[in-house]
Amino acid sequence: MKRISLGILMIVIPGCIHIHRKASIAPPEVAEHIQFPEWDKDAATVTGPQLKALQIAMDDFRPAGWGPSKNKDALVYCLQQIENYDAWIKRGEKVTFIHFTPKEDERCGLEPSSADVGASYAISDEGIILRRE
Repeated sequence: MKRISLGILMIVIPGCIHIHRKASIAPPEVAEHIQFPEWDKDAATVTGPQLKALQIAMDDFRPAGWGPSKNKDALVYCLQQIENYDAWIKRGEKVTFIHFTPKEDERCGLEPSSADVGASYAISDEGIILRRE
């Protein structure tokens, strides 16, 4: 019975665990040369619900553990890297809309793709993906 329970846990638990990729941190000699700007009203503000929605959309759009494939196609390689996308965020009533749009021409030096490979999300303030396309 213990083996069956352990087997079930080993199947269920990985789906419940959120893998967090820790960011690299620059060495102190680099950090000491960084000066933060003055934070004022001209700075773009992303609200808490928008941050939550953006994280949910990013996790769905590019799940943790998603890595570059062995595919040598330049477009595929380009579109697998999140830094080659821009995200548009709009606030609705108790919902945040997010659209990821690829910048393969600007960031990868490729011809723009005729296929729409972006993704749009509507995420509630409770963190539920209401719609994606």
